[in-house]
Amino acid sequence: MAEAKKDDKPARVRGVERSFQVRVGELGGFELRPTRVFVWAGGERKGNERVLPLGSAPRSLTIPRRPREVRAGALELKTLGNPLMTIALAGVHSARALRRKLTD
Repeated sequence: MAEAKKDDKPARVRGVERSFQVRVGELGGFELRPTRVFVWAGGERKGNERVLPLGSAPRSLTIPRRPREVRAGALELKTLGNPLMTIALAGVHSARALRRKLTD
């Protein structure tokens, strides 16, 4: 097994929102962020995506994180920050937005 070099690691990112992206080949995909969801169909994301807001304004990461990428066949996963935390925060923002909508 080859040793991993320190230079091979992606640079840490700060000042952007955490994200969890799933792409299924040429079918399309989605990118989940705590405050919004991007959805697109087809292989090309730019120009084909729709943004679904989940509530409040985006908040940037203050602690630098490394982007991660995993591929398995046609499935591609990209994350910035802990994906479970991203999903949980998106759920909280969605629940709050739904509660506000139901009480108004």
